[in-house]
Amino acid sequence: MKIFWIFVFFTVSLLNWSCSSIITNQEFYTPVIMDLKQGNYSSASKFIQYAETQELYADKDRLLLFLDKGITLHYSGDYEKSNNAFHKAEYLMDSLYTKSISKGIASFLINDNALDYSGEVYEDLYINIFKVLNYIHLDQFNEAYVEVQKISDKLKEQNVYYQEAIAELNKSEDAKVKIEASDLDFYNDALANYLSHLIYRAEGEADNSRISLEKASEAWETYPSVYNYEIPSALSNTTIGQEALLNVIAFTGNAPFKQPIGARITTFEDWISISDPTEYYITPIPFPGMEGGWNFKFEFPEIYEEGTSVHDIEVYVDNEYLGSLELLENIANVATKTFEVRKNMIFFKTAIRAITKGIAAGSGGKAIKKEVKNEGLGDILAFALNLAVDATEHADLRSWQTIPGYSFTGEFPISPGKYDLEIRFIGPNEEVLKVHPIKNFEANNKLNIVESHYLD
Repeated sequence: MKIFWIFVFFTVSLLNWSCSSIITNQEFYTPVIMDLKQGNYSSASKFIQYAETQELYADKDRLLLFLDKGITLHYSGDYEKSNNAFHKAEYLMDSLYTKSISKGIASFLINDNALDYSGEVYEDLYINIFKVLNYIHLDQFNEAYVEVQKISDKLKEQNVYYQEAIAELNKSEDAKVKIEASDLDFYNDALANYLSHLIYRAEGEADNSRISLEKASEAWETYPSVYNYEIPSALSNTTIGQEALLNVIAFTGNAPFKQPIGARITTFEDWISISDPTEYYITPIPFPGMEGGWNFKFEFPEIYEEGTSVHDIEVYVDNEYLGSLELLENIANVATKTFEVRKNMIFFKTAIRAITKGIAAGSGGKAIKKEVKNEGLGDILAFALNLAVDATEHADLRSWQTIPGYSFTGEFPISPGKYDLEIRFIGPNEEVLKVHPIKNFEANNKLNIVESHYLD
């Protein structure tokens, strides 16, 4: 009976710890996402602030709080407060990267869900992109360009960071499998360079404007898996000598999201096999000291594209059709590409943790059955122990859920003056999903940029 009550206490404690530390509560996002889909941006922003005051964000999810505050304030047009939130997100992300190498990420035995969320590469990238847009709307071009410059530097730093993180993992005493490091291989973001081009052109810096535009266009050749659609005409037909140009940038769709992928580990003497339903490492992997006969399940995250209901985006000036926007950036493609650098690290950390905990649970189950005289009760307790251990294993599915899925752009000649503009978002059956009116828009000879959103 003593063993029984010790076991019960251990199992309940483990399950409670699992719920509080391993599983991230994201149910409160439901009304936020609904508001964003319906265009109620101020309501979404207020709810994020309410969630902060009610401590609905776990302390380990502070980064997500600042990301959500920054983007919902941006949608609402409160650009200064948006940048303040993004500044905090950027600072926190930098500090968490530094800490994670020396702490959690250097251990195979800590579940990523239990750690502070330090963000993904693409999330770091889009912090700066939305800060650029904020500064453009505030007519602070110098500050906007500083943010553009940060992007390329950050991408290089991120590559170094993950190389260091994997090196630390491979030095760990728990490292039974050597993790192969892969390069980030994404250093040219089309949206970032296009915004840089617009800023330079507005400042009359023709050469720098041309270079930025060329870099944006080169992304289609360098990263065909990311930019796997036609290059928009705004990147190839733009002219610096035009008297005035109207640039429209529209964001649509839902953020890329993470889903758990399940796999199975089978152990043999000194090696393991990881198999379906994943394409990862179905061939044997050397694992010194492993004994055969164990089978474990584990899961890890993968990034997926949510999609959008928008099939066309039309631009009207004084009720006359001016043209349609074209896809500039698929944010899910960027997210998937940049996530590649982390895959092996997450995959093997999770697999080794599942093996270690699984063997410990199996050994504990054998000890319980040996001590408990009632064979049926012993089997039940051993099974419950395995369930308790499984409950502590969940893929880390945290991500920035409030960013859009796609960016579209269009560039149109226009004479200086005042106009009534309309951005019309068109659905799959030619129905008008949303009309965004902009009254008395004043076009000049510098930068005429309009931003619009339909986040569905």
